[in-house]
Amino acid sequence: MKNQYVGDVGDFGKYSLLRIFAEKGIKVGVNWYLTEDDESNDGKFTDYLEKGKLRRFCPIVFDALADIAYKPDKSVKDIELSGIIPGAVFYSELIRPVGTPDEREKERKRWFQKSMSKMSDADLIFMDPDNGLLESNDATKRDAEKYVLPDEVEQYYNAGHDVVYYCHKGRRTLKQWEAYKSFMLDRIKDSKPIVLTYHKGSQRSYVFLVHEKNYLEYHKIAEEIVINWWYKVFSQEFTSLGDITRSTVGEPFTFKKDDGTVITIQEQYDGWIQIRSSADRNTIRSMRKDVFCSFLGV
Repeated sequence: MKNQYVGDVGDFGKYSLLRIFAEKGIKVGVNWYLTEDDESNDGKFTDYLEKGKLRRFCPIVFDALADIAYKPDKSVKDIELSGIIPGAVFYSELIRPVGTPDEREKERKRWFQKSMSKMSDADLIFMDPDNGLLESNDATKRDAEKYVLPDEVEQYYNAGHDVVYYCHKGRRTLKQWEAYKSFMLDRIKDSKPIVLTYHKGSQRSYVFLVHEKNYLEYHKIAEEIVINWWYKVFSQEFTSLGDITRSTVGEPFTFKKDDGTVITIQEQYDGWIQIRSSADRNTIRSMRKDVFCSFLGV
């Protein structure tokens, strides 16, 4: 994140997304992964504020950004003071890539450990780098300050936090993008992923790694976002694990009809009931438990 980005169209989606989770009672922590401004045009895409079409999705965030975006000295501090992410805690120390490789590595570790202390009481930590996830832990690599390191994601998660980090597809092929979205799943095998992609401006994706005990709560919020609130603005993508909520748990119950068709009934991860028939292996029916019981007359 750079201060020059504050208020652009991507910022609107990001803060609105985090606000939804905060309003659901989830305490959000934001590590800005703040880097120095540069001379690029990034962050200047604010004409959406003049057009006003996006305001209906989240008027509070829209109006706050309309006040902030055109300030000559705008910064992430303006976002922190605005209150648009209720109850959030923030870590805004700059990442400074200076010195020898050893010095840069030590500085990165010091910087990150300070963030752990700052956001120790957050439920969900948002990691907001310029460029997404680096597929190595080399803090001395060129432009490493613009990336989240895998070990940093792991440390937040292992400390008990749910984690979400920013990334984007860029020029990756679909196969490469699938692998990139799924990269952390090999490192944090017990995490449950959710991927939400924002479609205004350039594509921006948010990869959540959630502890199992919280997964259904987060998934319900994500579904509300893409179905009810932000249809066509946000969409849900999947990792190599597919749609976890549709996976089955427990032992199946099977029986054979008079015509030989085998019916299999099994509970899904999300608590719905899944029904499969050997007569049509390509079709799976899912229904809520109350609907299923009503169907049975019980």
